[in-house]
Amino acid sequence: MNSLPNFLIVGASKSGTSSLYHYLKQHPDIYLSDKQKEGRYFSQMPGNFKGPGDENITATITKDLESYKALFQTCSEEKAVGDISPEYLYFHEKSIPLIQKDLGPDVKIVLILRSPIDRAYSGYMHFKRDKRETLSFEEGMSMEEERSSEDWIWAWQYRNSGLYHKQVKAYLDKFENVKVIVFDDFENDAKAVLKELCIFLDVDASFGFNTEYKYNVSGNPKSKMLYSIESSRGLINFAKKIIPDKVVKAVRNKITGEKQMVKTEMNEATRKELIEFYRADILELQNLIQQDLSHWLK
Repeated sequence: MNSLPNFLIVGASKSGTSSLYHYLKQHPDIYLSDKQKEGRYFSQMPGNFKGPGDENITATITKDLESYKALFQTCSEEKAVGDISPEYLYFHEKSIPLIQKDLGPDVKIVLILRSPIDRAYSGYMHFKRDKRETLSFEEGMSMEEERSSEDWIWAWQYRNSGLYHKQVKAYLDKFENVKVIVFDDFENDAKAVLKELCIFLDVDASFGFNTEYKYNVSGNPKSKMLYSIESSRGLINFAKKIIPDKVVKAVRNKITGEKQMVKTEMNEATRKELIEFYRADILELQNLIQQDLSHWLK
């Protein structure tokens, strides 16, 4: 069956979207591509990015509609067909017109938003985990403009990508069916949020999700040796040739899961600076979505 999504989870990055992908895939009425979590079509990224490890992102960009449709070719009778691509929020100016054109005005849009302060640091720690970032968090933020001008992928914009108000407003202005989730609610009670999502997607809300495991967690790996194996692209590609893809994915998910990562804390002075940087944007966002975000400013 050649389907296209009738719902999109468009962001934000490092806000639990990997866990959402794995949880929602458990539901028999929901279809998400087995080929890749992120369709990466509507952002229309050009590719050929030049940051460390960016070539792996370039390899997963879907460049034309037919290739995008192919991600959903094994969909059968599922009521809700989705694409979880967090970059669609950052690239809203490109993404929205294309989404409207190819998926129509009735497509359901889900946004899950994490404190931009915590999201920025998590993005940084993700790249530190993968040995792509060599600078301190503060140094990395100071390089954002230079990295952007040198065609490093958008995720290197630790600070600038967290200015949500304009991004969220664009989706609320252009689509009727939009659900906004605050990451803290998802972290505190994933099952309650998943039930809300099922109602929004018009699928069985009584389904029992297994939310025990958290996926793609940022931090310092407890086992450097295990993580070096997981992050070896050549080794992973070789393993896929001799081991079922589902087994490879399961092992990789275990290595990058919450129990295998050690959390580190952001410098307190840096946190205070970021709170002031984001304050006006957070207050505007709070008014826009009519949800209390005061805890993001503490």
